[in-house]
Amino acid sequence: MSIQLTVRGNLGQNCELKEIKRNDGETGFVLNFSVASTRYKRQNIDGQDRYVPDGPVEWIDCEIWGRQAQNLSKVLAKGMPVVIEGEERIEFYEKDGHPVRTRRLRADNVYLNLSSGRVESVSLKPPRTPSADAPDGEIPF
Repeated sequence: MSIQLTVRGNLGQNCELKEIKRNDGETGFVLNFSVASTRYKRQNIDGQDRYVPDGPVEWIDCEIWGRQAQNLSKVLAKGMPVVIEGEERIEFYEKDGHPVRTRRLRADNVYLNLSSGRVESVSLKPPRTPSADAPDGEIPF
């Protein structure tokens, strides 16, 4: 059984890209980052429904693997509003002889939260041009 989560919040630090040696001898990549998220509840204030904070900020440690990790490491930065979708993982380690339980989100998707009102601009690279050696009539990608 797995628990799928969607978390909205802000990146709490710059991301850390690590190169990992896999069991098959190949190299993989993992991007580690944390997200600060606050739960909200709907409340009627002065006759209008509004969302107000409902509890303290929760810090969620996240990871994403593979090509997405490499691509996201180039664009994500501390403070960015994001939406993360993925599977919750519960992990344990030992500290001072006592087990410590941690929560981690293995991300499937990471989105820039454009509805936050904090994003001023997004820029894209120009599209790739067809290469000279691509045969006519074939799609060049």
